[in-house]
Amino acid sequence: MAAPLKSCADGGGAGRDTAGTAALRTWSPRLSPRFLTRRGFLQGASALTAAAALGACRGPGDDATPAPSTTTEGPPRADGTLVLVTLYGGNDALNTVAPVLDDAYRAARGTLALDPATTHDIGEGFALHPALVRTKALWDEGRLAVVHGVGFDGLDRSHFHCMDVWQAGGEGDLATGWLGRWLDATGTDPLDAVVVGRRVPLLGRGEQRAAAVVPTGPFALPGGPDLRSLLGTMSGADDRPPLGDLVAASTEDLLAVIDTVGPVVADTRAEETLRARLDTVARLVGAGLPTRVYAVDLDGFDTHAGQAATHQSLLAQLDEALGAFLDDMADREVTVLIYSEFGRRVTPNASAGTDHGSAGTVLVAGSVRGGHHGEPPPLDRLVDGDLATTTDFRAVYGAVLEGVLGIDAADVLGAGPAPLTFV
Repeated sequence: MAAPLKSCADGGGAGRDTAGTAALRTWSPRLSPRFLTRRGFLQGASALTAAAALGACRGPGDDATPAPSTTTEGPPRADGTLVLVTLYGGNDALNTVAPVLDDAYRAARGTLALDPATTHDIGEGFALHPALVRTKALWDEGRLAVVHGVGFDGLDRSHFHCMDVWQAGGEGDLATGWLGRWLDATGTDPLDAVVVGRRVPLLGRGEQRAAAVVPTGPFALPGGPDLRSLLGTMSGADDRPPLGDLVAASTEDLLAVIDTVGPVVADTRAEETLRARLDTVARLVGAGLPTRVYAVDLDGFDTHAGQAATHQSLLAQLDEALGAFLDDMADREVTVLIYSEFGRRVTPNASAGTDHGSAGTVLVAGSVRGGHHGEPPPLDRLVDGDLATTTDFRAVYGAVLEGVLGIDAADVLGAGPAPLTFV
């Protein structure tokens, strides 16, 4: 098991790699020519320009058994588009999808317990947070799946380590992400996977390939036609040494992404919000790009103090962005998977917040089999004050790998639990 970069007791932060950490993690083992890859070169050397904000595209415990799912039937398929939404900080799953009719919930949560009269009933004793108005409409339409008790064995409440495990898809290899390994296995185009943001997170980094990164708002290669001509010449030259081949091939990918994506977002505004990022995704999907997977994020869920107002605001942002995006995608096979590194403690702390917990809830929206999936953790059988993990997170990833992307989950995740059936 890889050691956490920083313990939660030390403050943890938002659970994301700094740019320097990401570069060290992917570049240091590959300093020798034997391990040099297009991905490694660009990760180590950084992008040609922050204005373009493009990631490089190419280069070299016991299983928890998921319970049967309560679903709304829908057609399975493996040719859809997957959108990953990471909620950094540790979302309070217990107040996102709350067991509001459970006396143990109200007793344990105290002043943080949601009033059932203000929540949105989704059956089986659960209700969505009051802020999730449009998300409730998705539930009513059979376009929302709720996966209960998701986590992994040995979850240690560290933002950094837990997010690494989630994005790697297991603890066996924390140097590559599960999406990056999918790219290694199937990728052919620099736009097969796109991160809308500022950097490539671990989930999008493979051994040989990585997701492309595009910002919100317009972007172009700086330096005008002279630089463009120079880069084109460099990427087209022959008789290069191996390192030169890597530089040329990565430059070719960079130019291809700029040429393809730049015109699509030329009239947009640069905003660092989830709504803006999903709006960018909607434009790229509508433009007919070959992209199969998009990744975006929303930060701020480390609600140690004054949780009620902060959580309300964050879930309202998520709700508004998700609802608008899926309105745009109504006629497309798009599946949105929303996850966080862990849930929160069941009992509030002295600062009207909650501390780092264990199992959480995953929401999957859009082209899904709606309903409750997995086994809800019982509130009368906590594990060290936390909700028990009842659904192995690899069963969630397996579902989208096989049901959306059309690849055997074992080819990306290795041996693991059977995929769930929400797609």
